[in-house]
Amino acid sequence: MPFMMGIGQLLAPLDEYDLTFPDLMAFVRLACMAKPFIRQCMTDIRHPPIHPPQVVISLLAGALSQDPPTILACWVAFRQVIWTHGAVLPTDQEIEVFNCHGLVRGIGYHDLYPPTRVCQRPECVNYRDGDEVATLTDVNTFRASLFTLRDECHTRYYPNYWTNNTDLTRIYYAGVPSVIQAARHFYIEAALLELFAATKVFGWMSSMNCARVYNYALARRHAYISNNRRAFDATLPQAFDEEFLWQYTLRIRDTDVLNGFFIYSLLLEKAENNTCLVLPHDEHQRIRIDVALSERNKEMEGIGQEAYPHACDLCFIVIGDDDSKSKIQAAVCDGNTIGHPCCAVHDCKVPLMTNRHRFCPDHQDLNQWCTVDGCDEVNASGFRTCANADHQALEDAYFKPAKALFQLRARLKRAGVTLPLDSVPSSLDSGSSNPNSADEDLEVIVDSECDGKPEHGNKHLRARFGQCRTHNEQLIMRPCGVILARATFFGSEAVSAVNEFAKAVFPTAASTPEYFIFDNNCKLRAHQDAIGDDHFAATGMPVDVFHFNSKHKETDTYCQQHCNPAAFPELISSGKWRFNTSICEQTNVWLGGYQAILWDMSVHRYNFYLDEMIKRRNRYVISESERRGHSPWMISMDTLFGSD
Repeated sequence: MPFMMGIGQLLAPLDEYDLTFPDLMAFVRLACMAKPFIRQCMTDIRHPPIHPPQVVISLLAGALSQDPPTILACWVAFRQVIWTHGAVLPTDQEIEVFNCHGLVRGIGYHDLYPPTRVCQRPECVNYRDGDEVATLTDVNTFRASLFTLRDECHTRYYPNYWTNNTDLTRIYYAGVPSVIQAARHFYIEAALLELFAATKVFGWMSSMNCARVYNYALARRHAYISNNRRAFDATLPQAFDEEFLWQYTLRIRDTDVLNGFFIYSLLLEKAENNTCLVLPHDEHQRIRIDVALSERNKEMEGIGQEAYPHACDLCFIVIGDDDSKSKIQAAVCDGNTIGHPCCAVHDCKVPLMTNRHRFCPDHQDLNQWCTVDGCDEVNASGFRTCANADHQALEDAYFKPAKALFQLRARLKRAGVTLPLDSVPSSLDSGSSNPNSADEDLEVIVDSECDGKPEHGNKHLRARFGQCRTHNEQLIMRPCGVILARATFFGSEAVSAVNEFAKAVFPTAASTPEYFIFDNNCKLRAHQDAIGDDHFAATGMPVDVFHFNSKHKETDTYCQQHCNPAAFPELISSGKWRFNTSICEQTNVWLGGYQAILWDMSVHRYNFYLDEMIKRRNRYVISESERRGHSPWMISMDTLFGSD
């Protein structure tokens, strides 16, 4: 039959057209929806027409954003397929676009036609035994409303979720299944994903290394596959590749580990809150997951960590006698310089479209300007710098490939160009042919050299060709080691940003701690005084002992008056500090271990990953606190936020 021709022969008429597979699928489905109208325009419906009515061509061209010749070429290629295809069950979006371009042309989805194509009166000259060749004429059309009772469910059930064609959502079953679908053809046991999560928390294991450990040390031989293989074909050689039989790899991949970790974590979160995970069904896996990650990230901001109301004997101390008791709670704040790619405009918080971009969507126009600091000229063609020869020399030095570090440095030295020591590309990008990868946040500096000092002083040109990264991750913790909150600081660790972060974490008077410990509290306190912010008026703001002794001058009267830890006797008991005020510095050692893992993650995945690591670490810290007899408990949220 003609429609059984080979794929190459079928698609031959479309060679000259730029069409994707989804384009062709959309054409076939919409053409099938138009088939009832086409049949009514024909006399003999036993064979598809050479070309459909012009009104149908116009409808399909508009609905698919193609020109009429392209639509006609698609019809020539697929008319046999369309004519023998059964009725399609269109989505709401397909019905909407069909009617949008069809109703104005007198065609609508589910138009009603007579069930016969010939006169039913035997005495009529137009009577035919059968309706293959139509004899009815004088077609009259009118608009009407169709009221239906549809009992079709259109629901499909999968191992982890079910879908419905009407709203294109993927609704996961309640609870956490024993096996998680990480990709269309790959499933991972929940127990294995829990192991991977633990190695990430306590061992800084990347998804790549999790996959390697599993493939090398944990994967067992697939004996049942081998047995089935021999039963399948006894003539297969002993060295036959098992993956050929299954058509998919039998080795776990890093992308599956990471996607499985994200989905598993989301399912755990929903199960703990007695809700179900709902994701878009018509998106790619990465986009689908990122939607849910972004929603959870919003919930984590400020007071979103589950351990936020934590208290224990190490961070919640009651002093005084029975007649006058009072509590002392402390919070410690500090930052770590890990970060994610961000817009090159200072302090811009709009996410990049991809990690390959230098500017966010709002600042894309800045790509046309020279990247050398202080230059306001337009880029030369093919350059990121202007036509200035010195500026282009910077760019040449940055992008010129070198096979070894000493070669790169030698060439730059001969060219009079120097690079800061910390701009050396890391091994993370060793697979790149360019030692200065576009993902690296590098600054190129050129110094003009001469025998004597130039009349206007030494010349310094600075340009940033690589990608910018956020400045730091700021933590607010209890002295016992529980992390209350995390925030990304984009431009700098400004005290104004620390102040806003602290207010987001302690938004009410009841939630504010008795002591807030920060290594730059003198500047923070001065900032609050300058802007008249009394949110932390009842909170003491000492500097931790180490930073106070090493970085704060004795001559700074304001600092000595407000931030000297010795001025707060409640913090001292039996000659020792009641709280571990260096807890953030100690925790930052753990947090910094994720820098390599997070290096190339998108902002949504970066934030979710860190928040999930913190959540799991907090659970461990609290369990250890209980094991050691420090009596951890949770303060009622009503107590903290019931009244201001």
